[in-house]
Amino acid sequence: MFEYTEEQEAIRRTAREFARKEVAPGAAERDATRRYDTQLFKRMGELGFIGMLMPKDCGGTETDLISFCLVLEEIGRVDLSLAWSLFASLSFAQPVATLGSPEQKALWMDSIVQPVLRGEATTCMGITEPDAGSDNARIRTRAVRDGDEWVINGQKTFITGAGLDICRGVVAVCLTDPETRRFDHIFVPTGTPGYRIGPPMKKMGLHSSDTRELFFDDCRVPLISRIGAEGEGLIRTLRGFFTARILIASTCLGLAEECLDLATAYAKQRVAFGKPIARYQYVQGMLTDMAMNIELGRLIRDKAAHLYMTDKPFFREAAMCKWFITEMAKQATDSAVQIFGGTGFMDECPVSRYYRDIRASTIGEGTTQIQRYVVAREMGLFV
Repeated sequence: MFEYTEEQEAIRRTAREFARKEVAPGAAERDATRRYDTQLFKRMGELGFIGMLMPKDCGGTETDLISFCLVLEEIGRVDLSLAWSLFASLSFAQPVATLGSPEQKALWMDSIVQPVLRGEATTCMGITEPDAGSDNARIRTRAVRDGDEWVINGQKTFITGAGLDICRGVVAVCLTDPETRRFDHIFVPTGTPGYRIGPPMKKMGLHSSDTRELFFDDCRVPLISRIGAEGEGLIRTLRGFFTARILIASTCLGLAEECLDLATAYAKQRVAFGKPIARYQYVQGMLTDMAMNIELGRLIRDKAAHLYMTDKPFFREAAMCKWFITEMAKQATDSAVQIFGGTGFMDECPVSRYYRDIRASTIGEGTTQIQRYVVAREMGLFV
């Protein structure tokens, strides 16, 4: 794709106005105080951003994936933490809407799904464990059936959003049959006896994003809490990873674009040895590399999203998208800090925050090394 539709551009403009006027002004303060602003999340619900990928019969708008990517891109320009929380918020609402039984929809649609779409509540996804990151098959959190209940024991880590006051619960990926290595998604409401949320984890960046450890100690939930077909939890998790890789790449693409804009403006007005540093070839090289790589990143992102939207195989392109854009954005933040010099090392400068925040992007939703593995596998190299 070389241009977007009028509708997509209108959505992008709405997201850009929201990001500039409402998100950007308090981003540095939220980072410094490690505070998540639930009112901004509610505003994203009011603007319809949260429901963009949701079915219309559940209150969503069924907007195309590229439009949602453009929203994430604009918010990612000014606050990566908030952009990540946007796509993470659908961990419960989307599977309930698309896979939930009539009984589950009757139970959760009004009480959780609709509040999530309005930005009044959120949920989280519990996948990663201390010994199971990209290797999801090593997940050890157990869910054992006991009469009409699931009994859950285990631990999750690096979970986004579980400790927020508005979080209604976690969708935990649990091992339900050790012999056949069968996994399922089981919803555990916040406040369930035996479900404990750890204190906020101290991180290098993404300070205004809530990150916790979760503990399950003989935690009991009813059988209806399992979402989707029995035993398909790991398959759905893996497929979900590939969609999420397009989304996380979009947030990083926006951040790289912002770094380019800020660094270019600074290089034009910063004078050294009698002329703006933008006239020095070494600085020009960093800026032109950023510009070219952003264009390349957009092309592979849009292709991956297009393949997804047209129900064509997209795993290879999603892996390439995540691999290239996150690494490119990491380099863009480094170059931006270098161009700003000492100023870029100060917390008062936005690129300092971007430099810290972007580091998680080459780890979360599958490391860069895992993306390379996926591409090799999709190329048929494991012969």
